[in-house]
Order: sequence, then C-alpha cells, then structure tokens
Amino acid sequence: MNNICQLLDFGADVLLFNQDTYIVSRFKELISENFRRKFNTQLKENNNSSVSVILRTLSINEINFHAEDIIWQSSSEGINCKVFRVGSTGWQPGKLRIKVSTEISPPSNKFEHYKLNITVALEFYPNNPNEPESPLDDIRKMIQAT
Repeated sequence: MNNICQLLDFGADVLLFNQDTYIVSRFKELISENFRRKFNTQLKENNNSSVSVILRTLSINEINFHAEDIIWQSSSEGINCKVFRVGSTGWQPGKLRIKVSTEISPPSNKFEHYKLNITVALEFYPNNPNEPESPLDDIRKMIQAT
C-alpha cells in the first residue's frame, strides 16, 4: 500500500467492493449504526455495564489510567475497493482503511446511560497516486468548505 492517503469525506462519492456499491455518506452511516448496535448490545448483556465501562479504566500495579475514547481501525493492509468521485471520468482502484473514533460521555445523573459519539473516517490509498486529479476537485473542495 502506498503512502498517499486521500480522505473520503465527500458524501456523494461512490465506493465499490467486488459487486457492492455504497455512497460514502451511507457507508459511514452503516459503520456508525454497527458500532452503536454493538455498544447497546454490550450495555444490555452486561446489566448496563457497557464495554466502555469495562475499558474506561486500565489498572497496572494498582495505578489506574482512565480512558474516555476508543479508536478502532481496519488492518494496515487496507481493503481492496474502487472509488468513483463525483466529477471524475472513471473508477480509481486502491485500498481503503476505516478509522472509527468513539467518544464516551458518562451520564450526568443515575437515570441516564453512557452517551456514545461516533466519528468515521475513510482513508483511500490509490494504486496509482500519480493520476491527475479531476478538474472539478477545486470546485468540490470549495463546496465542502461552505
């Protein structure tokens, strides 16, 4: 995998995995839903003691280290896929890495549960990073900035 990383943050771009396609925004939603579902399952199965509660404190020789965030990422080899960017002329093959950050907020009172904020980042590593960018990339970047 090359070292050139492109963040896929334009929601209308398309991802192709074998024969399955997803727009970037929907793919991020599916990942978030999956993490939220797993978090809630752990919450129910452990009598409201979630995975976050278990992982919030790390003890080494009776010294406690507290954590508030958990970061998950796919393997460093990446996932084979192709990306079709809005305004481009074709599919661009490469590898995709997924990074999910979860911010866990403790309840403000005994009647609330832990709150989970999920952020998904998609990193695309093109097979041919020297291919010219689409002439519409500057316009797309201006739209994203607003």
